[in-house]
Amino acid sequence: MFVSVTRRDGTPIENGWVQIRLDAPPPGRFFSTDFPFVEGSQLLDMRLPLRQGRVHWDYLFPIRGQYRMVIVTVAADNSKADGLFYLVIRENEKKWVFLGLFTVGLFLLGVVAGRLFTSSQLVSKRNVLVSILLLILCSFSSERAALAQEEKSEKYEARLEISPPWVGKLSHIRWSLVGIKEGERATVNLSLRIIHLEKGKTVFAIEKLPVPGEFTLNFQFTDGAEYRIDSMAELGGREMHSQRIVSVSGIQPPPSAAIPAIVFFIAVIALGLYTGRWSRRRHFVTLNERRSLVL
Repeated sequence: MFVSVTRRDGTPIENGWVQIRLDAPPPGRFFSTDFPFVEGSQLLDMRLPLRQGRVHWDYLFPIRGQYRMVIVTVAADNSKADGLFYLVIRENEKKWVFLGLFTVGLFLLGVVAGRLFTSSQLVSKRNVLVSILLLILCSFSSERAALAQEEKSEKYEARLEISPPWVGKLSHIRWSLVGIKEGERATVNLSLRIIHLEKGKTVFAIEKLPVPGEFTLNFQFTDGAEYRIDSMAELGGREMHSQRIVSVSGIQPPPSAAIPAIVFFIAVIALGLYTGRWSRRRHFVTLNERRSLVL
C-alpha cells in the first residue's frame, strides 16, 4: 500500500505524518465471508511519518468486499488534509471453483440417494434429513498458549508489548526503546512484521520506518490462530531484534452467518433427491410401458 501526499503544485510534503484508519467491508447480502466477526469492524489504526511525501506498508486483506480507508495528513507547519478512499477486494477465484465443485458434488449425492431411496423403503425421510445435517454441520475450537522472546543491545533494549488479542477487536501493539535518558533522542529505523504461523503468510509489515524510540499500532488479528510479531531496529550500526508469539482467541461464528449456507446446501441436496426420484420413477414407467407393448 502506498499513499502519496503532495501540495497543490504537485511537490511532495517532506515532513509530517499520516494517520491511517482501515475499516472492513459490511456484511454480505447472503453468503458470509471467511471471518463473519470481522465484517464492519475496524482493522487498522496507525500513524506513519512521511518520507519524501509518501508512506508505504504491506497488508493482507482478510475478506472480500469494499474496504473504507480514512487518511488524515498533518504537515510540519500544522496544515491538515484528509481523504476518504474505497478499496474493492475480490474473492479468490479458487474459492468460487471449489464452491461450484462442492455444490455439484452435493447435487450428485442427492441424485444417487434419490434413486436408491425410491427403489428401497428401508430409509425413512427423517433419517435422510438427519444424515444431511450431520454431513454439513461441524464445529471445532482450539486454544494454545503464547510465548515471548526479547533480545537486548549493548546500551538499549527493544521492548515489544501487545495487549490481549481478540478477533473482532483492535489490539494495541507498542514497540519501544528502553534505556533512553531524559533529553536524549534516538531515532531508529524500525522494521515490523506480523506473520500468520499456520498459513505462513505475512499479514502486515513496515520496512525501515524512522521512529523516535517508540512506535504504536492498533491492529486487529482477524483469525483465531498463532501469530509471530518480529521487529528489527537499526541504531548506530547495530541491530536490535525482538520477537513475540501470541495466540489469538477465536470466536464461534454466529448462527446468522451459517444458516444461509446450510439452507443453500440442503436445497441443493433436496433438488438432487427430487431429480433422482423423478429419474428413477421415469425409468420404472418406461419399463412398464415396454412390458405392456410386449404383452
